Amino acid sequence: MSEVDRKKPFVYYGSVLKKFSFAGAFLACLFFLTLVLSIVGCQKKQSSSKKLYNPQYSAEEFDRIARTVFKNIYPYLALQIKEEFLITEGSCLDVGSGPGHLAIELAKITNLHIYALDIDPEAVRLAQKNVEEARLADRLKAVQGDVERMPFSDNSMDLVVSRGSYLFWKDKVKAFQEINRILKPGGTAFIGGGMGNLIPPAERAVIRERMDKEKIGPPKELEVSFEEMGVILRKAGIPNFKVTTDAGCLCGLWVEFKKRKGS
Repeated sequence: MSEVDRKKPFVYYGSVLKKFSFAGAFLACLFFLTLVLSIVGCQKKQSSSKKLYNPQYSAEEFDRIARTVFKNIYPYLALQIKEEFLITEGSCLDVGSGPGHLAIELAKITNLHIYALDIDPEAVRLAQKNVEEARLADRLKAVQGDVERMPFSDNSMDLVVSRGSYLFWKDKVKAFQEINRILKPGGTAFIGGGMGNLIPPAERAVIRERMDKEKIGPPKELEVSFEEMGVILRKAGIPNFKVTTDAGCLCGLWVEFKKRKGS
């Protein structure tokens, strides 16, 4: 891999935002202004998002995007998950996996037994096809299911991951309650959207250019601010969490939390 951007992201712990060395005071002020504006519009957005949003891409089209525009995101993101959380064995769930590309990349570099969950039966079919082509069917299985009612037992997963799915969850509080339910005590969740921290800046720029050109990405009204995510997590009964951006930019949003032992 080429040289990567190791600059640290903004991190939000509960109600405290910490600024790291990569951004100056101007970026901090800009971030807070964006946060204030998002809170002002929160009520309007909550009202408009009560309807279930149907993603604008078919499973086949998203598989094409994942294989082309996003193809370099998944290996770097899988490596970041492995390096940061050091969970390489046990059970893992990829929520809203779509055609299964993140789950496949995780399976390639760990010994995890992984489930790729998606609500769309066509996405599940494509994911299973991709899994079989990657010769990983012994440790990776595509499963149809809803994040709000997942077909897994309590305390069954060591790791739960998701990229790009949470924006489309109808009831985010219920979804995070379900994720917390299926995590083993001490297990880790890493949920969000973006390109992650390890992808080189030049590749990030190319991907962003292609996304803009092809108009790839969810509608603005589905975006969730740091503060809004904090409210969601607390309502879900998750008091200890970290919300971060991608490294090197005020873009992406990632939630990290561990299930409390004894719960």
